[in-house]
Amino acid sequence: MPAETYKTIPVSCNRDCGAGCPLIAHVRDGKLVRITNNPLKDPAMRGCIRGFRMPDTVYSDQRLRKPLLREGQRGSGTFREISWQEALNRIAEKLGEIREKHGPLSVHPFDGSGSCRGAVHNTGLLTKRFFSLFGGYTGRIDSYSSAAAAFVEKYLFGTRMVGFDPPTLKHSKRIILWGANIADTRFSCRIESIIRRRKKDGIPVVVIDPRRSATVKKLASKWIPINPGTDTAMMAAVLHVLISEGYADLDFAEKYTVGFKDLVAYINGESDGIEKSPKWAEPICGVSADCIVEFARAYGKTKPTALLPGLSIQRALGGEETYRFAVALQAATANIGILGGTSGAEFWGKLPVPFFPQMPVPAPALFHPIPVYRWPDIVLNPTLNGLLQEIKAIYNTGTNYLSQGSDIKKNIDAFMKVDFVVTHDFFMTPTARFSDIVLPVTTYLEREDVVLPADNFLFFSAKAIEPLYESRNDYDIFCELADRLGFGKEFSENRTGEEWLKKFLQESSVEDIEQFRNTGIYRGTDQMRVAFSSFIENPETNPLNTPSGRIEIRSEAYSETGFSPLPECRIYRPDAAYPLRLITPHARCRVNSQNWNLSWARRFEPQTLDMHIRDGQARGIKQGETVRVFSPEGEMTVRVNLTEDIIEGTACLLQGAWTERDQNGVERAGAVNALTSTTPTLPSQGARTHSVFVEVTKG
Repeated sequence: MPAETYKTIPVSCNRDCGAGCPLIAHVRDGKLVRITNNPLKDPAMRGCIRGFRMPDTVYSDQRLRKPLLREGQRGSGTFREISWQEALNRIAEKLGEIREKHGPLSVHPFDGSGSCRGAVHNTGLLTKRFFSLFGGYTGRIDSYSSAAAAFVEKYLFGTRMVGFDPPTLKHSKRIILWGANIADTRFSCRIESIIRRRKKDGIPVVVIDPRRSATVKKLASKWIPINPGTDTAMMAAVLHVLISEGYADLDFAEKYTVGFKDLVAYINGESDGIEKSPKWAEPICGVSADCIVEFARAYGKTKPTALLPGLSIQRALGGEETYRFAVALQAATANIGILGGTSGAEFWGKLPVPFFPQMPVPAPALFHPIPVYRWPDIVLNPTLNGLLQEIKAIYNTGTNYLSQGSDIKKNIDAFMKVDFVVTHDFFMTPTARFSDIVLPVTTYLEREDVVLPADNFLFFSAKAIEPLYESRNDYDIFCELADRLGFGKEFSENRTGEEWLKKFLQESSVEDIEQFRNTGIYRGTDQMRVAFSSFIENPETNPLNTPSGRIEIRSEAYSETGFSPLPECRIYRPDAAYPLRLITPHARCRVNSQNWNLSWARRFEPQTLDMHIRDGQARGIKQGETVRVFSPEGEMTVRVNLTEDIIEGTACLLQGAWTERDQNGVERAGAVNALTSTTPTLPSQGARTHSVFVEVTKG
């Protein structure tokens, strides 16, 4: 009888998460047994339950095993298994026919979150590369996650490299997490443990959030509950205190920014007649004037302060202004470009990692850009974005837009309109269900790659097990399709995925490739970087890539979008018909919608609507009842959880549930995008999924 084999293999999550962690796959006789932390990791690094439970994903009885061809009506879920040859032939024939009849712009690829951190097996880059060589495509220009933040950062700083290395927080004397639930939404695999350590050291950690999140419970010295979508009112009021009480460093602002004096005039009411005082802000944001004053004074007195804004605050109507104000706050307190401070903008993965090439994407001959948040509107009405060609095909590589895209009903209508839909996935997601051909693909544990995480590291992710069933790598699928469509050599350059990785390793900054393969970890040399430190040190020698060379608090270029050149408070309030604000945070056990179908994740986080006890009592609702939730876009039934862990006037439903609708079209699984709108925040045209207004009634 052959001896049992047991191996430990370095791997790293290649998913749409802000971390990417160094892990170890334990494999016995070719079968994945468990996932643990890599013992060679940085001491502050921690994996999470989503990575540790990957064996449940790999061996789920829901894994797709063979290519599937739709037989019933689109969305009926009726498929039959077919061979790979038939599937690829059908796809190539249909794509070729659509390209010939309507041109390449009639194809809209969904590239995204299936595997978005890999060098080779990267669903975003692979899809773009394929359709660029196909002749072109209509594609997204931004993301659901961070469109508003990305939009304004180029006006503020001229770059998105605006972050910091987590160890620099060891120099912070105060940490502010503004809408950043870092315990559940992993911005780094080090930040949470570093902040926990700082709290134990006595450093104040203030969390500003509408709900008592896991971050509040684990890390906060103080929780300030705030009405969603009103952050700019509190930020403006904090600036008012800093300026009026002499805490603002006006010399710093004058030296390093443009327009700060104009912002002072706005805050003082000189420009619009409204003084942005704490008393003005209190009824808007739900934070008492005394609390705002206390917070502002502590902020102004303590340096360095790290302000970490979450993406949640920019996924709101007027969300562009939250990041403009956050940067202004850090500029006012001279906390930009110093150890222990931050830029006030995005902070995770927003500094370069050690050089490692990724799959190259050639410029397409034809490309029509569309904002991702508006894709269903544009499919249904191409003239909305100046699109001359109707979308005839959707090619979906590892995304689940029929749960994750706003206004699910509209998304389904868009899918029903097009002629052809293909999906790559390892489960029958709602998006796969509305596809014509579904292709089973590998997980990151069934192939090798290098993962580029949010921190200043590279992680080697070895092939832990052989691909299950008939699943194939996305890269290999595209190679086969490219061969059939006449550009196979251009796509593959006669390389396998392994050969691409070997090439990238040789071209990278990794000195000892064999050691990297064995350990799984390559550490960047400098772990104490803060964006704009060289600019702060010498702004004349190291100007920013903005028209002025400085931080543009006032941006004349921004005014060309039709919005104010200065940050301004744009507050949107509920009305009588829909009086509650609904927020849609990420779940701890899911990566967006990934893991929803797995029983362990559902046990850990049941899908319930959280409401304040008094909001429930006012509506005659009791704990645990099934309630009806209405918005202008849709309706759902869901079980309610009455709690004091959320500010009054706000409800909370975690995003990521897979949509299920009853015969009347009412959502019954808790997929929150049944209630959201595709009307974006402007001018970025980004997501506004934290500006959803609803009413809740007894079921």
